[in-house]
Amino acid sequence: MDVDSEPLAIGPDEVVDDHPCTATSLYAVDRGLIAYMLQDVRALVRLWADGTTAVELHEPIIWWVHGLKRRLVPCDLDRLVDGCDLEVVGFFGSRRLQPEGGLEAGEDPIDGLDAQLTAEFRNHPGIASYSTIQMHDGFWANLVLHSVPSDAEGWRGSDVHQGAVAMSPTLYRDVRIHNGRLPGGVESTNEIVLHRTKYWDYGTVPDGEPTWMAIRQW
Repeated sequence: MDVDSEPLAIGPDEVVDDHPCTATSLYAVDRGLIAYMLQDVRALVRLWADGTTAVELHEPIIWWVHGLKRRLVPCDLDRLVDGCDLEVVGFFGSRRLQPEGGLEAGEDPIDGLDAQLTAEFRNHPGIASYSTIQMHDGFWANLVLHSVPSDAEGWRGSDVHQGAVAMSPTLYRDVRIHNGRLPGGVESTNEIVLHRTKYWDYGTVPDGEPTWMAIRQW
């Protein structure tokens, strides 16, 4: 498939042969991780609101759970607590296998890209928060909460984001990006509702077959 062509439309229960990223079982796993990251945002907002924790906007809050890195970047606390719906972007990528011996601490290029994206958010006031969770085998997942759908267009057009996109075929076998909404915002008890997933399959060789793309409406 030409990378400039329209993505293939697939049904809610459809799995495309030779593209394991479309396995519907991944949807439940991704939803669980998105909910997990949302709880971190909710906990931070509660601690900030009652004065327990001081928060500096756009400064990453970093901690480790079982040796795996977590990062949360609060960008607009007032927007997080205003009770209005928030737009949601969830990113999941399947890493290519690392060379034998793996990466030394601090050498993972995805960690560096994540730091660059974090700094870029200062230029995009619609972003309310950005969360990152490291998983085993070098996998990462991201959650972005933002104000309106148009925010994502400006963010995707930034030089930093375009650079990250250009590196994706060398870092990932495939990528899943979920779009949805959080009704009532962070202070509600509502769950995130996902309504669309886009898939990019870069093939087994980073410079090999053209990117395969698909889109699924849930």
